[in-house]
This record gives sequence, C-alpha cells and structure tokens, in this order.
Amino acid sequence: MMPLFIAIQGSAQVDYNKIILPENARTEDFGEKLVQLAWRNHPLNEVTRREVDVAGLEVKKTSGQWLDIFSVQGNLNEFNINPSSDLYGRSAFFPKYNFRAAISLGMLMSIPATQRQNKTRLQIAQANVNAKKLELRNVVMKAYNEFLTQERMFKIHSQLVLDNETSFRLVEQRFKNGEITFEEYANSSRVFSEMTLAQVESEKNYKNAKLDLEQLIGVRLEEVR
Repeated sequence: MMPLFIAIQGSAQVDYNKIILPENARTEDFGEKLVQLAWRNHPLNEVTRREVDVAGLEVKKTSGQWLDIFSVQGNLNEFNINPSSDLYGRSAFFPKYNFRAAISLGMLMSIPATQRQNKTRLQIAQANVNAKKLELRNVVMKAYNEFLTQERMFKIHSQLVLDNETSFRLVEQRFKNGEITFEEYANSSRVFSEMTLAQVESEKNYKNAKLDLEQLIGVRLEEVR
C-alpha cells in the first residue's frame, strides 16, 4: 500500500506555470482567457508578482555583501604624478594604490544567516504567487459560471414574458368585451405580472454577475476576444 500511496502522491504535483496560461499563449477556451486577463490586469496580482522581484533583489544584494571584505585605495601625490621629481625615492612610502581584505567573525555568521533569511523570503513570495494563481483561477471560473447561469436564466425569463404577453393581451381584450369574468382576468394579470417581475429580477442578477466578472478581468466583457 505504501508504494502505491507514494506513486499517487508524486503524480499529483501541481505545475503552477499551467494554472494560468502565459500571456502570449492562445486558447479557444473563453474561461481561460478571462483568467489570463484577471491575472494580468488586477492590481493586487501585480503587487504579488512585484513582491517576488523585491525578494529576488534582496537575495542578490546579500550575495554581494562578501565583496565588502575587500577594498582598494589610491594615492595621488606629486611623486606619483611626476616620478622625475622624486629625487630621494620617497614614492616608495606613497604607493599608487593599496589593497586590503578583512573579515570579522561576525560577518562569517551574519552574512550566511541573512542570505538564508532572504532566500526564505523569496520562497515565501513565490509561494504567495502560486497560492494567488490557484485562488484567482477559482474565483474567476466561479464568477464566469455564475455569469453564464444568470445569462441563461434571464433569456428564459425574457422568453416566457414574450410568449405570455400575447396571451395576456387576448385575455385582457376578452375581459373588455365581457367574454370572461373579472376573476379570470385578474388571475391572468397576476401570472403575467409575476413573470414580468421575475424577468426584472433576473435581468438585475445577470447584469450584476457581468459586473462582478468585469471587475476581476479589468475590461468590459464585450472587449474580450
């Protein structure tokens, strides 16, 4: 059982580079396009990506701290500038440059510790990006599904109102002609009004779902191709 568990666990590794398609990748899946746009356009996602850049710079900065143990100094004086004026060889006491290297026990401990700390921060920033990708994909796909559902419901309600309007107008005319009772007319009017109110509510839900999705992707849905 143990080898089987290990094999299954190993095959379930997440490729975070595929969670959201690269910006230059083309796809016919409309939902994938929306996820791409949301990742690229939403300001909070940009903040998450920049945190990785900052952490990477800190790692490079720490790596350069080892160079601080070396120093070069230069001396400019009349003997260096014009050696012919040095009649007594005094330039030997004033060399053109000095090279020095010094390291303390504190540096031996602090620099590696700082390097490990900054590398850990970089790993945390990268993990935050991966977590953000998973979260964003989930949020955008759910918002897209909600939009599709509300769009479909609005179309159904609109068609019901359209189909029943003619029937209600006929009932209304028959009531005016005295062919049916007020109770029959009132019942037909109530049913038609309920359908109309349901259509209005459905239209509101559809438009709100569209706005929620557009807030995530940063552009109007009609602009997505």
